[in-house]
Amino acid sequence: MTKIFDVIRKPLLTEKGQILREKNIQVFEVATWATKHQIKEAVELLLQSKVKGIRTVRIPSRTKRLGRFVGTSSPRKKAYVELAAGAPASE
Repeated sequence: MTKIFDVIRKPLLTEKGQILREKNIQVFEVATWATKHQIKEAVELLLQSKVKGIRTVRIPSRTKRLGRFVGTSSPRKKAYVELAAGAPASE
C-alpha cells in the first residue's frame, strides 16, 4: 500500500482555491500516477472526513527558457476534492 504523502504532494493555495474552499472543495497537487481511488483514500485519512467527489487535471510539461538555456518543467496533476456536506474543512 502507498503512503498518504506519496499520493498527495501538497495543497495548492491560490485565489481560485480560496474561492473553492467556501464551496467545500480542496485543491491538492498529487502524484501523476495516482488514481482517483488512491486520492480518495489518502484525503479521507488526512482530513478525517468523507469525500463526495474528485476531479483531476493533468498539466503537461512545458518548455522554459532562461537566456540561452532551454529546459522543461515537470508534468503535474491536480485534484479537486469535494468534501461531503457538514465535513470540517481544513484551514
